[in-house]
Amino acid sequence: MRSKIKLTNYEKKLLLTVGIIISCTGFAQKGTVLVGGNVEFKKTDNLLILALTSETNGTSRSSELAPYIGYQFSEKLTAGATLSVISSKYENVRDVYYPGVGYITFETTSKGKDWVMGPFLRYTEKLSDIFSVFGQLEGLYMSGKRNLGTQTIYPENFPEGATQLTREETSFNGVQFRLFPAVFVNIKKNFGLNLSIGGVEYQKYGQKDSDKKPSSFGLSFGKTASIGVSKNF
Repeated sequence: MRSKIKLTNYEKKLLLTVGIIISCTGFAQKGTVLVGGNVEFKKTDNLLILALTSETNGTSRSSELAPYIGYQFSEKLTAGATLSVISSKYENVRDVYYPGVGYITFETTSKGKDWVMGPFLRYTEKLSDIFSVFGQLEGLYMSGKRNLGTQTIYPENFPEGATQLTREETSFNGVQFRLFPAVFVNIKKNFGLNLSIGGVEYQKYGQKDSDKKPSSFGLSFGKTASIGVSKNF
């Protein structure tokens, strides 16, 4: 059975506030439909050598597809919903030297699939016919799975069968709140690019078969970069 996330009163009020703000914008002037999406690819390589005792070589890759649709009630206010599908893969090889034993190799692989969805509210200020800036508030629900495999490889002088392989599958769900600024570049007839370099983020999630409900709050300005396209109809 999947572990269910239990929200604190603060988190319930925050999620309710996002919903109320978005609902209230429905009384604004009728405008246009906003359709857009972001595609993001990430790759990180990590090589760490500690003298002659340990060497770690890891690679992580992820791809994200995030379409969204909204209704622009006025020149400045847009409300809608967003959906993100994130695929990730992590591979790590660690060689550790033990005196009198030799090198023992630990190979770890992880594959994941995440779904993130929820409402958003966007406030836009037009700077010129080409450039606009906007701030976006999102209240999101997260759900995902991880397949983790760990293999321990011992030196050849160890007895046959010493090498061990374990596999584990975990699932989680949680909530996420994001606030970030971005720039819209109008290319032609309200079709253009959206550029963002991070923002403020809070998330809390629960893992299957675990009583732990970790939460985090962080700033990602300058640490991430996202580019997407959108069009007003």
